[in-house]
Parts: sequence; C-alpha cells; structure tokens
Amino acid sequence: MFKKEITIKSKFVIKASIISFIGASLVACGASLKEYEKFANAGQEYATALDTLLVTSGNYVVDANSEKLLRNRVEDPVKDRELENKKIYIDITEKDKQWLMLIGRMRQHTDLLQRYFIALENLATSDAPTQAQEVTEDIFTQLNNVSTDIQGNSLVSGKLGSALSEIPKMILSNKIKGALRKELEQRKETIYRELAIQELVLEFITNELQNNLKNIQENQEDRLLLKPYMAADPISDPDAWIEKRQNILTMTLSIEALDNASESAKDFKEAFKLLLEDKFTIARANELLSDINSLLNVAKEIKNN
Repeated sequence: MFKKEITIKSKFVIKASIISFIGASLVACGASLKEYEKFANAGQEYATALDTLLVTSGNYVVDANSEKLLRNRVEDPVKDRELENKKIYIDITEKDKQWLMLIGRMRQHTDLLQRYFIALENLATSDAPTQAQEVTEDIFTQLNNVSTDIQGNSLVSGKLGSALSEIPKMILSNKIKGALRKELEQRKETIYRELAIQELVLEFITNELQNNLKNIQENQEDRLLLKPYMAADPISDPDAWIEKRQNILTMTLSIEALDNASESAKDFKEAFKLLLEDKFTIARANELLSDINSLLNVAKEIKNN
C-alpha cells in the first residue's frame, strides 16, 4: 500500500506535554493571556504532529523491514532453506518489536508528562493541596517507570547517558509560590531531564524514519516500477502504474524537514526553563509557533504518503 490512513484514537491523542503547566506558570508569573493562548495553540499542533510522527515511524519501520524480507527472499541463495529463512524472519521481526515497544513507550511518556503538568496546575490552584500532591506523586511515579523503560531499551540506551548527565541547575522565579513552588523545587531538574529524553529519542526516531523512507522508496521502485516496466509482457494497468510511480518517487520529498521534529522538542524543553526563570517572551512564543506549524505540515505530508 502506498497511501496509509493512520487512525489515532482519541485516548491516544497527546496534547502538548507542557501546555497545562505553562498556563499555570504564566498565571503564577503574571504573564499575559495572549502568551498562554499562543503556547496553547502551538502545543495542540505539536501534540498532533508528534503523535502522528511516532505512529508513522512505527509503520515505516515495519514496512522497511518487510521490503527487506521480500528482497532477501528473492535474492538470497538460501531462499529454499526453510530454517534459514525462518531465522532471518524471526531476527528482523524481533527488531521490529523493539522499535514498536520504544515508540509505544514514547507515546506513554508524552501522555504522562501532559497529565503531570495538569496535576501541577491543580496543585497551584487547589483548595486541597495534600490531595493534589498525592495525584502528582502517583503520576510522577508512573512517568519515572516509563522513562526507565525507555532508557533501558537497547535501541537508545547507549545514546542517552552522557547527554542526560549534563542537566543544568535551574533557577526558580520568586513569583512562583505555594505548593507549586514546593513541587518544582523538588523536581524541576527531573522534569527538564524528561523533556531532554523526549528530545534525544525523537531525534533518533526521526533519523530512522528518514532512513526507512529512503529504503522503502528504493525497494518499491525496483519491485513495483522497474521490474514490471522491463518485463516482456506489457504493463497490465498503465494508470495504476503511473499512480504508484508518483507515490513512490514523491515519498521522500519532506524527509529533510524532519530535522525540525527534534528541534521542536528542544524548543519546548528550553521554554520550560525560561518559564521557571520568568524569562519567557512573546517573541519566543511566536518563534515556537512558527516552528510547530512547519513540523505539523511535514507530519501531515508524511502521514498521507
């Protein structure tokens, strides 16, 4: 199939992982509603783009390896040896499962961050801070468990260590008060670290998505375009062949723009730091919104390939 319809169920649609907390922090810091609205808008688009990219990357991992299996079956001289073929299939499928596990955990991670920041907002505004603290604690425990799973995944475990050991010490503005301040004093560096994990893993996933799209394009061009074109028999359905050719050759038009995905995650991470320090500005909000709009357009294009 060349055009994929990716259905994202509402329970999996991830709202921006820092939006709820941004709202609470901006109010606590006396920032304008306009700033919050810009962040909320950017966050909704970031959420849609991120979830689409994660789901799409999982699909393309499987498709790229399916193309590899088909090519091995045709070209590998051991193709008639049943046990050899079974081993090749099992090995590649296990790698697919590792990827799908990582992507699934990333979606959970982002969802839990969003829930945690909502809990922080409740902590800032609740008349019952003890109960709000219990909810915050429970969500953070789940977040920590998912984060541990991500860091232990063999695909990324060797890529996170050094970067995560360099988390900066952050300054908390005196304008943030009460139970929210107590929570952030305890966990602000840890939250920043979780956002850093998202940035690093997303960069790794989007790089893999770029490679997978190129591999799929090359294999499908050979299997579905070149071989039928070179065959002695005429192409049975010329219009279908033309449509396939268009879909395959335009598959990678947007992949260079995928670099913006990890940059957007980095922007959110740095915005969190600026908010804590009471240094967030309208100009920064406009810049972030522009980056997110670009990412959303790329995500939509890749989704529709």
